[in-house]
Amino acid sequence: MYKNRYLIFGLSALLILQSACSSAPPAAADDAAVASIPNVTVGNPVTHSFSNSITFTGTTQYQQKAVIRAGLAGYVHHRGWKMGDVVKAGQIYCTITSKEQEALKGLDKTDILKQFRNPIAITSGTTGIITAVNYQNGDYVAEGDILATLTQQSSLVLLVNVPVEYLDRVKAGTSVTIITPDGRKMDGRLQAGLPTADPLAQTQSFIVPVGSSNLPEGANLKVLIQLSGPQQGLAVPVKAVQTDETQEHFWVFKLGKDGRAYKVDVQAGKISADSLQEIQTKGLSVNDKVILDGAYGLADSSKVKIAGKGDKD
Repeated sequence: MYKNRYLIFGLSALLILQSACSSAPPAAADDAAVASIPNVTVGNPVTHSFSNSITFTGTTQYQQKAVIRAGLAGYVHHRGWKMGDVVKAGQIYCTITSKEQEALKGLDKTDILKQFRNPIAITSGTTGIITAVNYQNGDYVAEGDILATLTQQSSLVLLVNVPVEYLDRVKAGTSVTIITPDGRKMDGRLQAGLPTADPLAQTQSFIVPVGSSNLPEGANLKVLIQLSGPQQGLAVPVKAVQTDETQEHFWVFKLGKDGRAYKVDVQAGKISADSLQEIQTKGLSVNDKVILDGAYGLADSSKVKIAGKGDKD
């Protein structure tokens, strides 16, 4: 009888020990699973007004340039101008003495021919800024040589490159907003487009006068063209939108009632100045919750834990 009692106690102890050993690993596994659930923040999509516009690039260029030419062959004298100076129409740019006049200096001792020895004045035919000086004092020039090049500041224009697919909506007379590199904005209007298109870029250049802007030639500017009035659309913060390496497919993660994150494909649109991304999808509304932070690398239907509620923009 005592043997049976000891046997029962021994079997009971063994069962208790086995139960303790078998229950420990699942508890550890549950703790690891809970720890692996990512923390995320969520927020609501919003209805936002987006401007239906497009931005092109443009380069400043002077339309009107003039040159000062030598009226005769000889030596340049009294050229006091330099690059950047403004020459007015009718002002003397330099004087030129011909070889014959130089020879008369040694032959005419009585100054009878003095009037013929006076240098010939070369005047500017137009007002402009000197952008190139080709000869210095004492240089010999041939008749017709270009002494200097002038640009007329009032003739500065912006050449706006418009892709050919927009030519049905962007025409001469279209209002534009010019944005300079330092953020200044100027209003302008497209004039007639040039008759040819760039065969590689497939763009046509339109002219926008900017002569009073004091911009240099060759400056690259942004040109904003309004295609239509503002449009309402669904939007989420830019950080909520995920994309692949090709940036052709976009999606967001919607928080389900079961605490899981579900992938919702979207079409990404414009980005507003306050970093809201326009999206188009039938799978979201302003009443849904989307993951703002913590969605990178997240698999579809993943269990997530809300670490904090995102701001409702």
